[in-house]
Amino acid sequence: MIAEERRKIILERIQDNKSVSVQELSKEFGITGVTIRRDLDLLDQQGLVKRSHGGAVILDQNVGVESGFEARRGRKMEIKELIGKKAAGMVSPGDCIGIDIGTTVYEMSKYIKTIEDVTVVTASIPVVTELMNAKNVNVICTGGEVSRKDQSLIGHNAIRTINEYILDKVFVGVAGISFDCGLTLFNMNDTLVKRELIKRAREVIVLADSSKIGLTKHAFFCELEAVDKLIIDKGISEKDRMQLEGCGIEVIIADGENSDGVEDIS
Repeated sequence: MIAEERRKIILERIQDNKSVSVQELSKEFGITGVTIRRDLDLLDQQGLVKRSHGGAVILDQNVGVESGFEARRGRKMEIKELIGKKAAGMVSPGDCIGIDIGTTVYEMSKYIKTIEDVTVVTASIPVVTELMNAKNVNVICTGGEVSRKDQSLIGHNAIRTINEYILDKVFVGVAGISFDCGLTLFNMNDTLVKRELIKRAREVIVLADSSKIGLTKHAFFCELEAVDKLIIDKGISEKDRMQLEGCGIEVIIADGENSDGVEDIS
């Protein structure tokens, strides 16, 4: 196993278990504690975890520091792909859709390339790049200031472009889903584009993995009542599912089945 792959697995362990010890990881991977400490030190330097005595702990889940697009893209990859594929199955020929920024929403762009006559409005540079050569898809890239960290476009020019379209559906990512505080993000700058996408949409579809439920970040952008559908992995509890449905949200489980025949041609 290469070091990069091992560090991705270590990061997932910390996210799932809140903390890990050098001894546990050394035993799991069959390598020395010195190598594990080096991995944890690097993850700490990247702002992904916090080193502790004898191991590492997750960053504060309620506040947190958001890492860059590429770092986030590597986390929970299998779950994000399932969610993205399920979302793509909801796109119909002739739709004009908004695709948000973020790694989970990005995954759906791989699966819409064969759908006929789709228009995509997006501020996500990775989504534009992914769909650039898709002949069936008309891509509208907003203008705006480049956010290098998120690989996205922000500001008034981005909002102005979105405001010119009526969107059949928008697919939105989140950093936190709270029954008290609604949908939240790390960065206030990102809320403006998301709010405009939601404002111009006939149907609002949120894409999130189940770890986002119960989290509240700094920047609020949407009440739960504004959401029509939530696509999420099977890790969601029955209690949370029922509470979301009580808010009028259709909860759709992305389990790899019945994705309406969408095809990945990337």
